[in-house]
Amino acid sequence: MERPSAFSLSEDARGGDVCHAVTPIPVWAWVQFPTFHVRVKAFARSWTRDAVLVEWAQFGQQADAWIWRSAVKHRTLRAADPRTGHAPTNGSRSDPRPARSRSPESA
Repeated sequence: MERPSAFSLSEDARGGDVCHAVTPIPVWAWVQFPTFHVRVKAFARSWTRDAVLVEWAQFGQQADAWIWRSAVKHRTLRAADPRTGHAPTNGSRSDPRPARSRSPESA
């Protein structure tokens, strides 16, 4: 069975004067598929005045699409645990605000 592909805006819809990120910017993005919409953790790679090229993991593969700028919000990457050096693995948070950092003094 073929996996669904996200809709991507045409070049005319997204407009000209494309800016490219030196380092991809972490974002939340609403991506539209033929029969549903889904909010994904993505990275903004390029943008115009009206649209953003986002990239995310879909079914274990890299996917990308041009979507309307209004469907994209900045997100903050969570810092790695200083004890392990790894990012938290307890699943995604529903709250898009950054997690509070705890200093050793507050523990």
